[in-house]
Amino acid sequence: MKRFLSAIPTAILLAASNQVFAAESYGKAPESTAFVFGGALTADDMQRSASPLAVDYDGNGIIGAGLQSFYFDLDWVRVGGEVGLAFRFGQSSTSEVWAGPVARLDPLKLGNDLRITPSITVGLSMVSDAQVGREADQEREYEGNASLLFYLGPEISVSFREDAPSIFWRLHHRSGAGKTLGNMKGATNANVIGVRYIF
Repeated sequence: MKRFLSAIPTAILLAASNQVFAAESYGKAPESTAFVFGGALTADDMQRSASPLAVDYDGNGIIGAGLQSFYFDLDWVRVGGEVGLAFRFGQSSTSEVWAGPVARLDPLKLGNDLRITPSITVGLSMVSDAQVGREADQEREYEGNASLLFYLGPEISVSFREDAPSIFWRLHHRSGAGKTLGNMKGATNANVIGVRYIF
């Protein structure tokens, strides 16, 4: 728990440093967003979990919130940083913090208003304890440690104006990437739905 709490100031400093870097490099503040989400943890791997209606769930839920700042605009993609916090509940109660770079493609525009925008976040995720369910089962199976793992968040969002709030689906994924971290292969996958605001 101490290790988890110590990561929160680091994540906040990372987000703040991104803002300062962007302002100093470009003379203006980056585009920033805030988001909240809720969903359920699955009982399956990442590939199967990407089919939200077909996958089995393990009886655990998740709610979370985060911030994004975009400070590189490469014509067809924007790149920035993301930091987030989540609370996992159900068979046990645990907390998560994650941070890493995020890339967002230009929106696909349908008609005059509808915009569909894919994005992906990669980084590191730290939890206060393994969540009872698939994550704890994977930890026992591989004799691993789920405390610090890789984070991956592929996402699709929908909005009706460029500056309007958007609704998104995200696969909230933690894993050791083939035992690269924590001697873990998989850990948790969650299908989440959220709302994002630009400010």
